[in-house]
Amino acid sequence: MSRFISTLMRCTTLRINSARWIAMAIISLLTHTAMAQGHQDLAAVIAGGNDALSESVYGLHTTAYGSSEGLQIAGDGSANVLKFKAGDFTSINFNDDALNQVNTVVIRFNEENLVDGTFDGSLLSSLENLSAVVLLCSVDVSASRASTIALNNLPSGAASYYVISIPE
Repeated sequence: MSRFISTLMRCTTLRINSARWIAMAIISLLTHTAMAQGHQDLAAVIAGGNDALSESVYGLHTTAYGSSEGLQIAGDGSANVLKFKAGDFTSINFNDDALNQVNTVVIRFNEENLVDGTFDGSLLSSLENLSAVVLLCSVDVSASRASTIALNNLPSGAASYYVISIPE
């Protein structure tokens, strides 16, 4: 009888330890997922039939080009797209009236060290029509690295995408 109780106790202890390990693994996974920035692959989303996103990113629109020196508008009317280099992120005045109709922001990463930076997406909150942020990597980085660029606190309703496009 004592052998039976001893075996039963070992099995119970093993189950408790296993349950704890599984619980810790789940908590760890959920915490990691919450902390990791996850951007969708732009090419895959467009290939999946998102024509509106394709038009927004690759169509002809009045475009604002931002830099540390200010904004330049190409086209007629209000800008629908805002493009700038990642290094100029904090220099852009996102409250500028010329950006009131912007629905797509394209941030170009043209220096590899910028891919590892942290960017405060809440700066984009004044862009009331913002629906898409595209992280365009024009440096040689892996897709997994590009998909985890730290763009934190994006405004609600804005989805983020990454694309790697290295000029030849």
